[in-house]
Amino acid sequence: MGIQSSRWIPKGASYTENIGNKAPSIGMVLFNGVDEAGKSYSLQEKDQGEGDYLSSIPLDLSGIPAAQQATVYLSFYWQAGGKAEVPDSNDRLTLQILTPSGTWLNVWEKRGGTTVDRNRFIQETLAIRPEWQHSNFQFRFFSNGRQSGPFDSWLLDYIYLNVRRSSTDLSYPDRALTQKTTVRLGDFGAYPWELLQKNQKGKWSTAKSEFQNLENRFKAMEYSVTLRDSSGVIMLPINSTTPFNPVPNALERRTIVSRSFTEIPLPTKPTEVVFEMALITGDGFLTEVNGSDTVRYSQVDFRSNDRVSSRFAIRDYFAYDQGEADYTAGINQRSGQLAVEYTTPEPVFLKGISIDFSNARQVNQVLDLVVWSALDKKPLYSKEVVIPAKGLGQKIHYFPLEEAVAVSGTFFVGFTQFTTEFLQVGLDKGNDFSGRIFYNVGGGWLQNKDVTGSLLIRPHVSLTGKAGGSIDTSTSLRIYPNPTVNEVQVEGEFSSLQVLDSFGREVFPSRVPFAKGEILNFKDQHPGLYLIYVQGSTGPQSYRILVKK
Repeated sequence: MGIQSSRWIPKGASYTENIGNKAPSIGMVLFNGVDEAGKSYSLQEKDQGEGDYLSSIPLDLSGIPAAQQATVYLSFYWQAGGKAEVPDSNDRLTLQILTPSGTWLNVWEKRGGTTVDRNRFIQETLAIRPEWQHSNFQFRFFSNGRQSGPFDSWLLDYIYLNVRRSSTDLSYPDRALTQKTTVRLGDFGAYPWELLQKNQKGKWSTAKSEFQNLENRFKAMEYSVTLRDSSGVIMLPINSTTPFNPVPNALERRTIVSRSFTEIPLPTKPTEVVFEMALITGDGFLTEVNGSDTVRYSQVDFRSNDRVSSRFAIRDYFAYDQGEADYTAGINQRSGQLAVEYTTPEPVFLKGISIDFSNARQVNQVLDLVVWSALDKKPLYSKEVVIPAKGLGQKIHYFPLEEAVAVSGTFFVGFTQFTTEFLQVGLDKGNDFSGRIFYNVGGGWLQNKDVTGSLLIRPHVSLTGKAGGSIDTSTSLRIYPNPTVNEVQVEGEFSSLQVLDSFGREVFPSRVPFAKGEILNFKDQHPGLYLIYVQGSTGPQSYRILVKK
């Protein structure tokens, strides 16, 4: 799913399945102060202005018969805030249409404020007047609010334009799933493959979703829930054509809960499994009866929202989130610390940490990656790293640890930042484990009570390894001597190399190739700490060195 390019032209607006509350259908469009890549429109915290846009493709309305021109209506559902930040009273969501003269005309507007209901989607209908119906007709929505981050949020859903309608035409022959399938293994939305066999039995939750009957009449329905492997092969049939009892009423919203299951077949290797939920409703294409003729419109398929799925990662990490960030959170305090609490059912070795630094402007920021056994104790591990740019299709940053860190029971992973800039970390608003988030901005550690959701900060673990030793020396790089006076040898295979000073600025020591790698010469650089960021065969790695004079 997503914003279909065959129908829409987005500019900054993004797709979400989690931010809305009680949506009419699965998937919504989110408007706020960042673009689709997570970049804010302004670096100035108080800047206000236009944010995201969503435009329809050009539509030819010139051929509508005169007798039907007064029956063209556009309808849509909107919500202010949802699980994100509610817009202020000066913030706006605006709808415009493109007139025959080529100018954009405001035809609808909604403002935020304290009186808006973040838990309600409101449906609007708007007549598309005959004088607006031309061969290059378009409509577009855009937001206006704070431009410095994912603030002042609006949501749109179920946008529908058709002829032979009226202002009271608010019912659709459609039964729609409204949210992704939710499944947990204990508290987790992802689980290490090595730990699954011994620790899964009796810990799986039921699979849950929700549907809404969008038609103003009752409808007999059934549903199925299936576990599949990543290639689509059925691993476990959980529910099969289970009838709803009682029969769903007109316009009813209802939670769907699968039968219980105690365990799943163990995959042969780390992978992702898919929990799929499907409605059996009798929904189909939009049809209209014209006298003795029945016309079917293949571009409107009411079955498109009858199936949802969610992926459950069984790889090498724990996660409270379920794979997607739809908001951000963080702190903006120099020397501030952010940590997430995890508990492992058996002793493991921590080999890496994933963190979604979601704002692309944060690239090259320097911070300390930290592991704690308890927040009131000295860290088990701390290492200076730099935030790299995400590669094509990369959703989260992975930071390998130079040493395998032994942990058991409860432990904490996170970072210490060196700047007052707000470091934006991805937040899954649909899975609330906010009590596992802790922060320290100078007055001691505090448990989070302000942010709802799960931070995309994940520990990667293994049952093998040696605490204090290297996890995999066969593909590691050697960087020596450290400390150094002038020269540093980088030995091993790598595709790119970057050197940053302690302020996160890139510097350019001379580089000379040799048989096993490269020699960096810091003769013309100031003494101090430097970070060498290398894209190696096992992924991005960073090394801190001290240059003395």
